[in-house]
Amino acid sequence: MTAAVLLRLLFCQFIAHVSSVRSLSIPSSDTTALLHTHTLVPRQIEINTLPNGTYIVSDPATQQIIAQGPATDGSGSNFSAPALIWIGYTLAFGLPLTIAGIRGWRFTLGASLALTAAVCSWAAIISTVNETGVSDILLTIIVLAFSFLGFIMGFFEFARVGATGILGILGGLAFGIRIILLKEGLLLSSSGMFFLNWIIIAVFGVGGGSLVVWRQRAGLLTACASTGTFLTVLGADLILHKQSGLSRGLRFLFDRNSSHIADILQNGYHPTLATVILLGASLGAIPIVAYAQHRIFKQPFRRIPEESDVELAIDDPTTKLRMFSPEMSDRRTTFFSRAISRFSM
Repeated sequence: MTAAVLLRLLFCQFIAHVSSVRSLSIPSSDTTALLHTHTLVPRQIEINTLPNGTYIVSDPATQQIIAQGPATDGSGSNFSAPALIWIGYTLAFGLPLTIAGIRGWRFTLGASLALTAAVCSWAAIISTVNETGVSDILLTIIVLAFSFLGFIMGFFEFARVGATGILGILGGLAFGIRIILLKEGLLLSSSGMFFLNWIIIAVFGVGGGSLVVWRQRAGLLTACASTGTFLTVLGADLILHKQSGLSRGLRFLFDRNSSHIADILQNGYHPTLATVILLGASLGAIPIVAYAQHRIFKQPFRRIPEESDVELAIDDPTTKLRMFSPEMSDRRTTFFSRAISRFSM
């Protein structure tokens, strides 16, 4: 998977959100009528509200009611099995990226493809299921399967360049999404302005990818810090607020499925003060974490054996004997530290 593929998927997701947002209009204040009719939309959905605030979604072409289901989207409930899996998943990637992402190399590149596969597969499924959907545990297993395949791909050389670019994009997206989720109902909460939230996120994503191209080490440090702190805060918020904090915000941002729209609009996104503080603290921690990694891990991000070391190991039949002599001790350390394995972490 390349950066171009990721950008294409994000653009498709953005277009879907723009179409869905244009379908939403502010409920009428006229409470005398039993039913308030709203504006028709490009996705051929009509949203009506009853005086008690209940949403009725219908297809104007057939006049059929579109059945609605809960927008759980694989997050589970309380500390159910899917919820615990996602807590473990976010922390398993978030903490290493936050602490030593620039040192990870293979792990870090694998994480970038794993997270990309997880986000894209999750967004695709929740946007297409009907009101019945799939169970939280099944959705979680499907997304994790795609994520695992992405993670394995990141360990191979052919995916290195693409995964590096994607990591920069992910870092930008993780920053932009937090900006949008700082405010109740998203940064731009008006239904007619919803698509601008995604434009802002996309701008940060392009900026993150561009920084990796322009200044690779600075871009990678920022991307690792941004992605890692985002995942770490998401895992912590899942523990503290379960499905009503950032989990709800991500569903409110991503899920505009016509079969989930009643749940999305009726319940909205209402972050607690603690969630907002966590988001703000994680944004402020990005430059601190990036600088700390830069100072602690001075080695290049991509660690490969030097050509002279490889030739020495292959061509000189006495290499093994000479490596154990005192005068070769320094060279032995250098060789093994750089060329343990092409799959070294």
